[in-house]
Amino acid sequence: MPWRRLAVGFDQLVVLAVLDLAVWAALDRLHAPRPATFTPDALFGWACYVLLGLIACALTARAQSREADTRALLVPALAVAPFVLTIFWLAGDFAWIAARGLVATVLAVAYLALLGLRILGAAFGRLRLRPALVAVALIALAPEALALLNLDTRLWVGEESAQDQDSADPAATEELFYDQPAEIAAAVARVEPSHPGKPAAYFVGFAGDGAPGVFRREAQFAAQAFAARYGSGDRTVLLINDEQDRDSYPLASVSGLAQALKLLAARMDPEQDVLVLFLTSHGSQDGLEVENGSLPLGQLVPADLRRALDESGIRWRVVIVSACYAGVFLGPLKSDTTVIMTAADALHSSFGCEEDRELTWFGEAFLKDALPGSGSLEEAFSTAAKLIASREQAGHEVHSNPQLYLGVRMREKLRELRAAAPPHARREFTVRR
Repeated sequence: MPWRRLAVGFDQLVVLAVLDLAVWAALDRLHAPRPATFTPDALFGWACYVLLGLIACALTARAQSREADTRALLVPALAVAPFVLTIFWLAGDFAWIAARGLVATVLAVAYLALLGLRILGAAFGRLRLRPALVAVALIALAPEALALLNLDTRLWVGEESAQDQDSADPAATEELFYDQPAEIAAAVARVEPSHPGKPAAYFVGFAGDGAPGVFRREAQFAAQAFAARYGSGDRTVLLINDEQDRDSYPLASVSGLAQALKLLAARMDPEQDVLVLFLTSHGSQDGLEVENGSLPLGQLVPADLRRALDESGIRWRVVIVSACYAGVFLGPLKSDTTVIMTAADALHSSFGCEEDRELTWFGEAFLKDALPGSGSLEEAFSTAAKLIASREQAGHEVHSNPQLYLGVRMREKLRELRAAAPPHARREFTVRR
């Protein structure tokens, strides 16, 4: 359409913006679960993205010329927006597209770049190189900007079934918490006690967030991986948050972890045995996220974890934290008799916590790819860190920077533990899925 045939004015912008909002609201309602609650707060996120689009159009218009009218770009852009929004939104329903996120993103950016050039032609007539390059660059940067902001634009939010259940029956929640000490005691009672003169590994897995199943699967996989390496299979306790199953394992909670460590210490020899504590969940710069639907659970902060370990009396510790910002645990947990591994430093995110994954990126690299064939935990961590860095580089992600701290007395202790492991555990093999 020649640009002179476009009606450019405030009225056209308002009508097109309202139309776009209506289309987006209708698509959001179509995809929302039933029942769903209307949340007008999402309009803030929508307005922020519109503002970004306005700035992008203004920059492109300035690249065209100082006299160029930004509205000339906004009108054709808003006119095609309902069609683009509908196509992209509906395309996301196809599983094969969702499973190929990188390819789909590249194709979407290429399509939008071509569309952007067409809009430039409709707005200003003859296409010029400088505004074309600016438009393509801004479109190419859009996925990173959207991922960085990650604003919630859902007008219709489904109600969590687990939260409904808990809210409707507070007695069930009270009974669940009342049973936890007995559940933890029973789990620890099944653990094989220590044998004098022979160091052994005791494993505790902690899956903090009950919504994505990846954390439960990673804690279970880690238990198998360390059982294969150190023979800790009969000395394993798992604390698992799972919104779909609150009966198979004791809940992962701060108080539950402290109780489990104290009880486990009574079955260990503090002078010879080693605790392997594997923590997996979402993380923040405050600590580890602990959630299980609407259950009132406190977050696990580094000071609480150090206190729980110290009060248990367990001396030899291997602590592995698979979470974003896991490096915040590094300083508070350091001691001469501790190994600490974290999936990220204190300033960066780690990756791979999506529901459909078996393991996080760190869990896959360390537990599955590196640990079975490595001569030491230090070597396994180094291999895993390189694998993660390569994957982040290929995906153009900000590096998570996994961290390792090795207490001065732990290298020899781990050699003793490895030598004392049963012969079948010392064999190198990959734990099956």
